[in-house]
Amino acid sequence: MKNYCTRVINLENIDEAKRELQGIGVYEGELREMAEKSIFRNLKIKNVDLRSANVIKQISLSVGADVSVAKELGELNVEMTDLVISANLSQYNRLYHKLVESRMNLKMMAEEIKNTLIKYDSKINPVVIAGQEFDFSKKSYVMGILNITPDSFSDGGKNSSVEKAVKNAKKMVKQGAHIIDIGGESSRPGAEYVSAEKELDRIIPVLERLVKEIDVPISIDTYKSTVAKECLKRGAHIINDISGLRGDREMAKVISEAGAYCVLMHMQGTPETMQKNPEYDDLIDDLIYELKKSIDIGENAGIESHKIILDPGIGFGKTFEHNLEILNKLDEFRSLGKSILIGASRKKFIGEILESSVDERLEGSLAVAALSVSKGASILRVHDVKETAKVLKVADAIKNIRIK
Repeated sequence: MKNYCTRVINLENIDEAKRELQGIGVYEGELREMAEKSIFRNLKIKNVDLRSANVIKQISLSVGADVSVAKELGELNVEMTDLVISANLSQYNRLYHKLVESRMNLKMMAEEIKNTLIKYDSKINPVVIAGQEFDFSKKSYVMGILNITPDSFSDGGKNSSVEKAVKNAKKMVKQGAHIIDIGGESSRPGAEYVSAEKELDRIIPVLERLVKEIDVPISIDTYKSTVAKECLKRGAHIINDISGLRGDREMAKVISEAGAYCVLMHMQGTPETMQKNPEYDDLIDDLIYELKKSIDIGENAGIESHKIILDPGIGFGKTFEHNLEILNKLDEFRSLGKSILIGASRKKFIGEILESSVDERLEGSLAVAALSVSKGASILRVHDVKETAKVLKVADAIKNIRIK
């Protein structure tokens, strides 16, 4: 009797499916079609009206897809429902055309479904920042934290002079930092507000030195447009805005006019209030919705789409469980079509897991870094540059086997 070898294979994208199918000798003329049938996606759509939901469900069933809706829909007891469509890419293609042709005027819905799937499966194109190429689809990058503050939760007071700050920045670059992120105001939970003048007094002397003395992009961690404007004038390349362009109406315009890159983070509340019982209806849905609004603010102000990087905001208006759920479902943020930054280094939730102080969270921070990269993060904002750079080098080597 023949001994069979059976296994479940996990196919992430069309190219990977093609390679697997070519390996068993599938006819070339059928390769694309068969590959599309091999890639399965669950797509959630929120707040669909009753009539549209019924039409979408019927059309989906007609192409072989499945749709989950609220049980009350069949009883006509609700006006709105969320949908989960379960289908392969071939079925989604047919669903798109049928929705476009529907008499219910569902073309906008069809385009939304199509664009979400394209963003989820598309590779991020390489970009050049300050003369350095960043190929986010093939490599993970380290952003070194340089806080010019007396009260940051981990390294407050470490860079108490310009000389110390410049020395530490150069050390991080030597250890493998691809970006240096300068902060002049602590954003730890409960942190007090710092004026723009004081923030600039802390940042500018260090920035002016680093622009001349290091050759990696410099990011400024600020939510104030006046601070951003002055720093961009003096050679900064990226604005890292914890408010996601919500804290200052002029911020998007300042970034756009400078042609700068930006990191847009999600934060519920402010640093003073964000950890006072943060609540969400559905965490990942809510974060994606809010990040989309930040993207719209930026793009409507003229910020080029490829210059926007997103940060789901670990620890910023998030509970212990929220932080873990974000990291567990980080790959779902791919549907936004942007590079993702994770800043979890030495944070409280790691200390709670390990029952350790801030200075004893290295291993936990590295575990988060490796997991984040495997789930789709492109940039890790960290305190421990040398160790993180080594971890990401190994993680990238493993991850890139899938895309060769």
